[in-house]
This record gives sequence, structure tokens and C-alpha cells, in this order.
Amino acid sequence: MGEELGGWDAYVAAVVRIESPGGVRWLKPAPIFRTEGRYPDPDGRPIYVLTAHNPNGRRAPDAANAAAKARLESQVRRRGLTWWPADGGDASWTHVEASVALVGIAEVDAIALGAEFRQDAIFAFSTAYRRVVSCTDSRVETTGWTIEPDAGSAPGEAGLRGVVR
Repeated sequence: MGEELGGWDAYVAAVVRIESPGGVRWLKPAPIFRTEGRYPDPDGRPIYVLTAHNPNGRRAPDAANAAAKARLESQVRRRGLTWWPADGGDASWTHVEASVALVGIAEVDAIALGAEFRQDAIFAFSTAYRRVVSCTDSRVETTGWTIEPDAGSAPGEAGLRGVVR
């Protein structure tokens, strides 16, 4: 077994980076009911961000995480889902996990996909809130969000500045 990661509180404090067609955006937690910035989907559809990295909240080897990411992306393509590349990480961006941002999927299906890849939780964004939704029990934590463009990335560019996918 690998080293245990930060758990629920790490999810609640996490920052998400989404490569939407309109540009790269940083989505950060904010006090509840606060939303500031341009929402990544111009149609206002919910966005669910999930990863396949570090199943069951335990650090996995890089090769295992890369293989899991490839399986997740393959699964998303096979199901014909609309998705954008994304990353989730701590506020200092020292622990980062490659992810997918699913657009226009039912929340129950996003949670089920997270559970299928043995994730503890997923992120759910709407125009009104940001939620961390457990894939293993009934926990949900609701916050607001701030969204900022990534000044170092143009639409269509990875702009990862050293982050390995």
C-alpha cells in the first residue's frame, strides 16, 4: 500500500485547473455563496472534475497513475462524453493529479465513474457553487468559487509549467 494522502480536507481546499475551449481557468474555493469570475462553460452546464490517480486515497507509483489516467480518458471517449483536460491539486500546486472535466453529464454518473476508479470524491461546479461530493458515502461540502484565467496559457495550450501529465 502507498502513503495515505490528505483525505477529505485536502479535497475541500483543492484548486482545479481546467483547459476549456475558452481558455485555461483556475477554479479555487471561496466562501459559500461567493462566485467570482467567468464560468468555463458558456452554456452554464455543470462541470464534474475527477481523476484516476491514487486510488483509495493512497499514493500510487507514477506509472500506475499514468496507466489509470489513460484508462479514464479511454472510458470517457468510449462513452462519448464531452470532456476537457483538467488537473486538481493543493493550493501550492506541489501535489497535482491529472484529471478530466466532464461537461453535461448527470451527477450520479460522474460519481459512479469516480467510484469505478476508486476515488474518494469528485468536484462538482455549477454557476452557483463548488461542491466536493464523496464517491464512498453521503458527504458533500459546498463552497463558493473564484475563477481566474491562467495568464500563462492561451486557449489550446497546455501551459502546465513543469507539471507532468
